[in-house]
Parts: sequence; C-alpha cells; structure tokens
Amino acid sequence: MPLSASTLIHFTDQKEHLKSILRENFRIFNCREEVHLGSKRGGYVAPMVSFCDIPLSEVKIHIEKYGSYGIGLTKAWGVRHKLNPVLYVSKGSHLSESYRRAFIHFAEDAQASDGDWSIEQKSLVDVLRYVKNYEADLTRKNKTVKRYRFSDEREWRYVPPFGESCEMIIPLGEYDEPARRAQADRLLEDLRLEFSPEDIKYIIIKDDSEISEFIDHLRRAKGKKYSLDEVERLATRILTAEQIRDDM
Repeated sequence: MPLSASTLIHFTDQKEHLKSILRENFRIFNCREEVHLGSKRGGYVAPMVSFCDIPLSEVKIHIEKYGSYGIGLTKAWGVRHKLNPVLYVSKGSHLSESYRRAFIHFAEDAQASDGDWSIEQKSLVDVLRYVKNYEADLTRKNKTVKRYRFSDEREWRYVPPFGESCEMIIPLGEYDEPARRAQADRLLEDLRLEFSPEDIKYIIIKDDSEISEFIDHLRRAKGKKYSLDEVERLATRILTAEQIRDDM
C-alpha cells in the first residue's frame, strides 16, 4: 500500500462548512501558525486552505482531531491549482536556523510593507507560509496534545500568490487587533479556490442519517454547479466517518 494517496482531503467539523464548499468552492481564510525556527518561536497569520495526503484507510485519527466532514479531490486537481506539500522542519535543526537568519536579514529587517518588498523578499516570505514544525504541541477544542507529530498529516497547502488583492502574511499581534483583523478578513471574501464535479473523489459526512440531506443539497445546487448526472455520480461517492472508523 502506498504511503501517500492519490487524493487530497480537506476536513471540517462543521456540516454547513462542507455544504458551503460544495455550493461555492473553497473560501480562503486567514489561519494562525506558530513556528519554532532555531532557538526562536514566532507566529503569523496567512490566508490558506489545508489538505492532507493520507490514504483513506489511515485517516481515522485525523477525523477525530479535525472533524467528521470532508471532501476528497484528485491530486491532479491540486497540482493544477499549484498546491504544495508543507515543508516540515525540526525546530532545532540547522535548516531551521539557517532559514531564520536569512529571513531576518533579507525580509524582517527590511521593515517594509509587503507592497514594497522586492521579488526576492516576497519569495522568502512565501516559503515561510509553507513551513511547519515536524513536531510541536497541538491545541484544538481547548485540548493540548504534547509533541504532536504534524508530519504525520502530510499536509498540502494552498496559499494565494503575491499579486492577489489580499494580505499575504500578518504578524500575530497585529492580527489580534479587531479592526486590523476585520480589514484583512474582508479582503478574502470574494477569493475562491475552485474545483469541478469531476475533481471530486469522495464526500465524507458524519453518518448514514445525513446521506439524503446531502444528496438533496447537491440537487438544489445543481442549477448553479452540478448536472443531474453529476449529482447521481457524486451520490455514489458519499462515505461516512462512521463507515471509515468501522470498516477501514
């Protein structure tokens, strides 16, 4: 069995979020990231959508942490839309320290707004948006898992390229100011990561009781996005988290 999948899966713990994705594609959201580089710990906010590259038979633990709803899209779709695997770094490694020095020298110390950065500085900042620690504490739903191995998720990430009309990276402290956050989030309202019905490999829902609800949702959306044939095909690709836990 291959270690990676031919499908990229986006999970959510909200039923309505999955319905929104099926209706109007992926919205891009500003997400918080904390990264240890060398001896320093820092944080930033960047617009992104995250996926995992894990075979369906291995996603049980992922479902428990990130939610019982999801959508799986072909990896070919991800490549076309320029998604990329996350660069996992060990916080004490030579590589993490080297990148920290380079970033401070060429980007942070320049004290420029991102509109004034050179192409080279933007490229260095762009790399940071794909960096994640190999292992660190994970806090979700007020629970903390110590020394969680993020690399097990085999994350792929979409971040908007420089040139889009949104902010590319924001210091954590800045984003915590309500007016600043509202301004940054507003710039993402119309930005979408799009897919077509033929890109969908499967739709994951919580349990059997929701199957009819989601088929009806696809039928109502078909005038805008799905043909009747596509609705019928997608109905056969619905899986439940319950089924994955019990049978895979």
